Amino acid sequence: DDFERLVSRDLARSPNVRRLEATVEAVEDVPGGALVHLRDTGGRARVLSARWVLDSRPLGSLPAARTTLLQHFHGWFVRTARPAFDPAVVELMDFRTPQPAHGLSFGYVLPTGPCEALVEYTEFSRRTLAPDRYEAAVRHYADEVLRLGERRILATETGVIPMTDAPIARQTGASVFRIGAAGGATRPATGYTFAGLQRQTRAVADALRHGRRPLPPAAHPARSRVMDAVLLRALDSGRADGPDLFARLFTRVPMARLLRFLDGDTRLYEDLSIGLRTPVKPMLRSALELPRLPRRPFDPPPPTPPSAAPHLPPTETA
Repeated sequence: DDFERLVSRDLARSPNVRRLEATVEAVEDVPGGALVHLRDTGGRARVLSARWVLDSRPLGSLPAARTTLLQHFHGWFVRTARPAFDPAVVELMDFRTPQPAHGLSFGYVLPTGPCEALVEYTEFSRRTLAPDRYEAAVRHYADEVLRLGERRILATETGVIPMTDAPIARQTGASVFRIGAAGGATRPATGYTFAGLQRQTRAVADALRHGRRPLPPAAHPARSRVMDAVLLRALDSGRADGPDLFARLFTRVPMARLLRFLDGDTRLYEDLSIGLRTPVKPMLRSALELPRLPRRPFDPPPPTPPSAAPHLPPTETA
């Protein structure tokens, strides 16, 4: 919210920016530019003509990939009756959650004050859950793991982030480009998108200032994408234990370096040092296997029904 307010304030002050809120129904590439077909807040159809279009709408379907997992989550913005959080501490991956038969799960806590926080349950797996299972998972984490006690739920958030090694096109027409998650800004092995999107927007702004085509660059180096493909394969195949792998990283890699790695901002020697902190044999086997794997379209299985939800013993915290 703070970031959105900051950007909105600066846009409102700029004489060169016109902000239009509407639902984009289609983007059409035409000679010399593009047409954006809109439906405004009053329900009226409109067409906007543009020289360039940067399209961040979610993809209708994912490209063919060797491995595709889903990072799906549900969170509560809570206010507790007593101080329950340390505003200076973020819990990125708390593995004291029941682990699914395939993939991994963890809790996430982002405090905004001693009594306020976003408390979230997240899974990396091939399929999403039934809605009531998300509520049950967050409630279990809040009550049985964090022991928050009396609290009030102020708001909720739910989402699904594809974690895929599929190549994602950043251009769909002569004047139409994809940006953000739709343009490959998401880090495949973590779901982190914000830093990659900032790199893309800086490059686009620089291109426009200098009169060049504003094609968003690849948000993450090829080296990072290869490492992510190996990690995704190791997790999806079950060769690597997800909680153990991430716990190793958080306990054996300096935190500043690890956070830069998660954002795709490390150098080659740092990537190699981080790779040596992972289970080497499962990762090496996955790396050797990747070139032989075919890329297949992603056909997501139906959500896990309530009766099939996992209930395994909790593991460790990173």
